[in-house]
Amino acid sequence: MMKHLKYIVAVLMLSVFFSGFADTVEARKFLWNKTYFYNFYSVCPLPSGDVWAVGSNGMICRLNPENYEWDVQESGLHGNLYSVSFVNAQKGWVCGQNGQIAHTRDGGKTWQVQTSGTKQHLFSLTFKNAEKGWAVGDFGTILHTSDGGRNWHVQNEKTDKIYNKIYFNDTEHGWIVGEFGTILYTEDGGLNWMKQKNPLGEKTLFSVCFNDRTNGWIAGMDGSILKTVDSGKTWTAIKSSITENLMCIQVVRNNGWVIGLKGAYGMLGKEMWNDETHRVPTRAWLNDCVFVDEKTGWLVGSVGTLLHTLDGGKTWFPGNQSGTK
Repeated sequence: MMKHLKYIVAVLMLSVFFSGFADTVEARKFLWNKTYFYNFYSVCPLPSGDVWAVGSNGMICRLNPENYEWDVQESGLHGNLYSVSFVNAQKGWVCGQNGQIAHTRDGGKTWQVQTSGTKQHLFSLTFKNAEKGWAVGDFGTILHTSDGGRNWHVQNEKTDKIYNKIYFNDTEHGWIVGEFGTILYTEDGGLNWMKQKNPLGEKTLFSVCFNDRTNGWIAGMDGSILKTVDSGKTWTAIKSSITENLMCIQVVRNNGWVIGLKGAYGMLGKEMWNDETHRVPTRAWLNDCVFVDEKTGWLVGSVGTLLHTLDGGKTWFPGNQSGTK
C-alpha cells in the first residue's frame, strides 16, 4: 500500500512539473512516451520535412513527416549526444561524449561509428556537404574531415578552453565560440584560426549564426548578444533585458530568436531583444533551436521537450502535432 501511495505521489509531482510544457491534453500525452526521461540537446530539420533530434544516453530520434510520429533510432551509441547535422534526407552525423561520432547513409536505418581520434567530449558538429565537416568540444578540440568522416584530423593547438559551437557559411568561412569569451574565425576551411575581439570580455559564449558571410550574431552567458556586419572584424553588444544564459541564437532575415534556460524569445525591431516576446509555455530547460524560414522553427530541451512553430514563435505545438487543422 505504501509503495502504491508513493507511486501516486510521484506521478502527481511529475504531472505538475510537466503541465508547463504546453496547454493541451495531447501535449501532456506526448511526454508520457519513451522519450520523456531523455534530455534533447540538438535538433536538425530538413527541407524534406524530416526532423532529427539527439540527446542523452545515445538517443537519436527522427520525425516521420508522413504521419508525424517520432521514431527512435537504434544507433548502438552510449553517453550523451550533443549535436546532429544532416546534408540531405539520407546522410547525417551525430557527435557527443568521449569523442563519439556516428554516420548514417540510409536515413538512420543504420549508423556506423567513426573514429574521431579523440576521447574529448564533442559539443557541436557541422557539415556543409557530404564530404566536408567539422566538430568542436573540450580542451579546444577542433576536428575536420574532407571524406565524410572516414578520417578525422585535428585542426587546433591544445588549450583548456571548451568550444561550444561551430558554424560554417560555406566550406571555407567558419566561426567557433566558447569559454572565456572565445571567438575564432577561419577563411581557409579551418587550416588557420584567428581570434576575434569580444567586447564583453571573458563571458562564455554558447551559440553563433550568420545570415550571410558578413552579418552574424552570437549569444552567451548572462543574456549576452553580439552582432557583426563585417564578418566579425568588429562585434557589437546588443541591448537586451534578458539576464539568463542563452544557449542558442537563430536569425532569419529580420526575424530572430534566442533560447535560454527559462524560455525562447523573439527579436523586437532590428536591435532590441525583449524577454517577454514570444515566450514558450514550458518549464523545461531549452537547449537548441533551428528555424528553416521566418515562420517555421523547432526547439528541444530537457524531459523530452520537442516543440515547433509555424508562425514565427507566436504559438508552439508539441513535436508530434503538425500544427495545421
